[in-house]
Amino acid sequence: MTKKLPKRVINLITCIIVILSVLISAFGSLLIGFALADSLECWRPDYAEIDLSAILSKSELTDEDYAELYRQTGLTKIGVDRMLARGEAGRQRITAIQSGYFKEREVKHSVFGFLLCTDYVDESMPAAYLENGDILVTSSTHFSSWRLGHAGIVTNADRNEVLQSGVAGELSSIDRLTDFTDRINFMILTPKVGKEVKQQVADYAAKNLTGKKFSALTGIFTDKNKSDYTHCSHLVWYAYKQFGIDLDSNGGGLVTSQDIFKSPEVEVVQVFGFDPKRLWY
Repeated sequence: MTKKLPKRVINLITCIIVILSVLISAFGSLLIGFALADSLECWRPDYAEIDLSAILSKSELTDEDYAELYRQTGLTKIGVDRMLARGEAGRQRITAIQSGYFKEREVKHSVFGFLLCTDYVDESMPAAYLENGDILVTSSTHFSSWRLGHAGIVTNADRNEVLQSGVAGELSSIDRLTDFTDRINFMILTPKVGKEVKQQVADYAAKNLTGKKFSALTGIFTDKNKSDYTHCSHLVWYAYKQFGIDLDSNGGGLVTSQDIFKSPEVEVVQVFGFDPKRLWY
């Protein structure tokens, strides 16, 4: 006669089965989310590319002109005015940006950890002229289906240098603009402060926030208001916070690239790879 298992053993086995089922289900969901996230394409216009020469030859642009330039290039009024302030070189840059905006691109996926991936395109996108203190954000990096993104702060616009905090095991460093412009999408943002303040923030960041250890959980398990450990979005937020400017739109412990994009303290200069009507995804 088979001996009946004690009730506590049966309960333990049942509990283990339930836990394993939950873990397997969760892991499966993460894998499905990862696959779905990797299906994201680099957005490009589904309408016609037009000749901009008539608009760009004007001495003064109308609201309709700026709206059309945004549709054709992803440059907002701020971005267009930056270009036009450079004269003929700026107009040529606008045309180059338009060509890049409409170009069909191949998306490549670079896996760098468990369910961690960054989506790139096969050719870098021309960018607007930068200013020191500008911010770059992208949703190109994701964990499973969560697009945690990436961010950086411009420390030397003349040399297209961007300070960023990358991945575990690496220290924050000043790198190149192309670290963003070869991704599936990016936005250039400018805080709503004067150039003098932006310059001060850029100088502070370059001097004080390079060589910092990376922690993806800064603000959760470490003090958000300290910079011993940092990550990309926290670094940008921390630099501006030292000058009384809070770019964290939801005020939570963890600062994300999307939090910075949603901040009422910033404005868009250029958008690429995002649907210009939706902007973030």
